[in-house]
Amino acid sequence: MKTLQTITTLLICFTSFGQGKIFYNVLKADGDSTFWFKYQTTIAQKLKLPLLDTSTKTEYFRIWTNKQAIDLWQEKDGEFKSMLTTWTDEYPPYNEEPTNRTFIKTKQISGDSLLMLRELLISNDILFLPTDDSIKGWQKGVDGNTYIIEHSKKDSYSFKSYWTPKAQDSLKEAILVQTFVDSVLNLTNAQTFWKEFSKEIPFESYYNGGPSVTIRILTEKQRKEYKKERQNYRQQQIPKTKVGKQ
Repeated sequence: MKTLQTITTLLICFTSFGQGKIFYNVLKADGDSTFWFKYQTTIAQKLKLPLLDTSTKTEYFRIWTNKQAIDLWQEKDGEFKSMLTTWTDEYPPYNEEPTNRTFIKTKQISGDSLLMLRELLISNDILFLPTDDSIKGWQKGVDGNTYIIEHSKKDSYSFKSYWTPKAQDSLKEAILVQTFVDSVLNLTNAQTFWKEFSKEIPFESYYNGGPSVTIRILTEKQRKEYKKERQNYRQQQIPKTKVGKQ
């Protein structure tokens, strides 16, 4: 009976994704990242990033933090390319209706940074590590930072989530994940890019998921200007009613 259930689960998995790939850590017994998989898929679509579970690239890596995504992929001709995507969502204050606006900027990674990033992703033991719910002793909580690692090849796809490695005491797997993520962020200069990005955010208040919201310190005049801009934006989004002929 257990064997039949396993076969059924695998069939559901392949039917759902329909690409003939072997999937790891998504709806399978070797790890379950179902919640994060659905959540990150929504974000990838919002950011207009390719979905890696259906990617036909020779090889594709993506590392997610709560506000940035680092992509590295190999083209058919063997060339590697990389891109850093940074984003934030507007959080309307004063119980206003949402604007559903997202501010996004991308940066190409090239030169020595690209070469070192490629070497890190290909050679690191992180690719052989299971998702966090399959690691003995890995604790989870409500707040904190969750890192996502996606790896796609023509015949396989892996999706793994890791909740707040720094909160796992001296767990060796957590140290590996945190060291890996720190190395990726350093190689792509991601933290410096975020600081530059934050100066350009056109919203009065913004957030990147979770309970934390950043609110600018403004004068009364500036707050009114931001509010007026939001009202104008919402008004522009209202579809105009077509007037039929009498």
